[in-house]
Amino acid sequence: MTEPKPADRKTTVLIVDDDPAFVQLAQHHLDAAGYTTISARDSIQGLVVAKKEHPAVVLVDLQMPAGGGLQLLERLRANRATETIPLVMVTASRDAGLEEQARARGAVGFLHKPVDREALLATVEGALPLPPSMEFA
Repeated sequence: MTEPKPADRKTTVLIVDDDPAFVQLAQHHLDAAGYTTISARDSIQGLVVAKKEHPAVVLVDLQMPAGGGLQLLERLRANRATETIPLVMVTASRDAGLEEQARARGAVGFLHKPVDREALLATVEGALPLPPSMEFA
């Protein structure tokens, strides 16, 4: 079954993760669903790419060398050019408090690794801002 392509939206997803296997899997699922994907291997590179590309959504690993997802979230929110980009946290950790902590800081979604295709697509779709034509519908 083919996924519908997100219509009338800026559909670039930035994947920030130090695990190349996860990045490749996420890109595969998102590309097949009609999204454009770009990636960064840590939060420092992720901030640079987010400022330059202004993706529709950032998918970020919570724990990475050189600063994790929470640090990236704080940096994105502190920058006028990136403060409104929705951010979805991803983690292999089962620490119950991490999701609450991430959402309290502004994450709009949270996924646990291993991430299945349906959960990934539903979470990214749910994180996308409504197009201007649908905001007041």
